[in-house]
Amino acid sequence: DELLFKNQSVKGLRTRSGLELNSRSIVITTGTFLNGRIHLGMKSSPAGRAGEKPSTRLSRSFLDQGFELGRLKTGTPPRLHCKSIDFSKCEIQEGDSDPKPFSFSTLKIEQPQVPCYMTYTNSQTAEIIQGNMHLSPLYSGCIDGIGPRYCPSIEDKVVKFPDRMSHHVFLEPEGINTDWIYPNGISTSLAEDVQWKLVRTIPGLESAEIVAPGYAVEYDFVLPTQLFPTLETKKVKRLFHAGQINGTSGYEEA
Repeated sequence: DELLFKNQSVKGLRTRSGLELNSRSIVITTGTFLNGRIHLGMKSSPAGRAGEKPSTRLSRSFLDQGFELGRLKTGTPPRLHCKSIDFSKCEIQEGDSDPKPFSFSTLKIEQPQVPCYMTYTNSQTAEIIQGNMHLSPLYSGCIDGIGPRYCPSIEDKVVKFPDRMSHHVFLEPEGINTDWIYPNGISTSLAEDVQWKLVRTIPGLESAEIVAPGYAVEYDFVLPTQLFPTLETKKVKRLFHAGQINGTSGYEEA
């Protein structure tokens, strides 16, 4: 939870319990946990993601070394129970019949493949969102951070593209052995009761059950101009930053 330095080089870290660990190099991959705060409607609490504590003292470590920090926000959609979805009203999206691995060390992908499905928001969805914008922390002044590229919330889409009533929603299984569905395209931090209403305006989701609400998360990042092309920091030797701490969405690394 805290970095240790000596002569402009990183020398280790101190955990929340006080345990000190020495290291010649450290790679920081904090994701959304760096001084994170989640927002759900008008409620907010410190967290890196739902149910998990943020890393707050680490931000102080960076500030003490003269790093310039910024603030970003991203969001996640409500998770849905697959058995409450009418997939017959959605368009099936099959994966590749013979998926090619990214890594040369993987010869063949043998896991069973499952399809995704596509549906769309509509004017009724937009109407519910517009009528409850006062319950959105993104538009009520509760959140200061801006979003990284490629991660717009459904509130952002409705506000920034008012002439477009329909937006894609991809229904993605969270795994092979789970009933949870990730509705990619409707990230939101609106109040939970509003989320139920907007989800049920979408074809195929008229009876959908939300198993976990969506929320926004606000977090610190370290301006990436303070890095060498190797991702080592310019201010502290042998300290490397990777992922969302650099202000990216995370998709670039994936």
